[in-house]
Amino acid sequence: MSSELHVDQDYEKFEPWAYIKEYYGKLDCWHRNPLKNLHDFYTSHFQRGANLKVLNYGCGPIVAFEASAVPYAQEIVLAEYAEQNRAVAKLWLDKDPSRPDFSALYRYVVEELERQGAGEVEERQDAIRCLSTICSCDIYQDPLIQKGYEGPYDVVYSGACIEDACYTIEVFGAALSKLCDQLKPGGCLVMSVCTGTEAGTLNMNYVDSIRYVELKVRETDIYEILQQRCGFVRESITILPLVHLSPEPLSDNLECTMYVIAQKKSSAI
Repeated sequence: MSSELHVDQDYEKFEPWAYIKEYYGKLDCWHRNPLKNLHDFYTSHFQRGANLKVLNYGCGPIVAFEASAVPYAQEIVLAEYAEQNRAVAKLWLDKDPSRPDFSALYRYVVEELERQGAGEVEERQDAIRCLSTICSCDIYQDPLIQKGYEGPYDVVYSGACIEDACYTIEVFGAALSKLCDQLKPGGCLVMSVCTGTEAGTLNMNYVDSIRYVELKVRETDIYEILQQRCGFVRESITILPLVHLSPEPLSDNLECTMYVIAQKKSSAI
């Protein structure tokens, strides 16, 4: 990645196990909200067996936010910049004994949201393993994803990722535009974005004592970028009400997460 855009963070030193321990030690609203929104998205937009091609861009070391995609997908691509994050995700995909345990997230989706039995939880995880491949990515490179995985995709999901790599709204807009190019005509972008009262400012997070930056983005910024830079029409963009992550913010300036669903224009007939 360009050092100009990453002066404060070094993802080569990012510690995935510390991140998992810090942010995935227990199931809470930080996980339930995006999982519920993804469940609602798939059930409202597609029929089961739709044979979708799905991209999770910037998945980190976590393999769980694809749980609701399984009944609708024929292929899932997990794209991640940091090699050590890909290595941990691969442990999970390979069912290695040392893999992280994300079963609580799968139980929430399968048992609570889908009302299926406990026996389906392991089946869902195994289905993810069968459908998924993992590859490298870098939002500032061209192409922005490892060769052979360029898409196009029916669904592109990015969970609190793009703003972690951008220091200004302008850079965020350029990155998001490149990501939207991965969509098929009629395909859907689904993303969660960090926001707060002072959009355009930088929020500091810490993982294993290393500082990482998140750019806070306003709803108006999202509408403007998606319409003017990515070619979406306003009527195709849905921004869900802001969700406060917890009574106490996770970090000094982060207040809410904004969930965005946008459908790309279909090809002209």
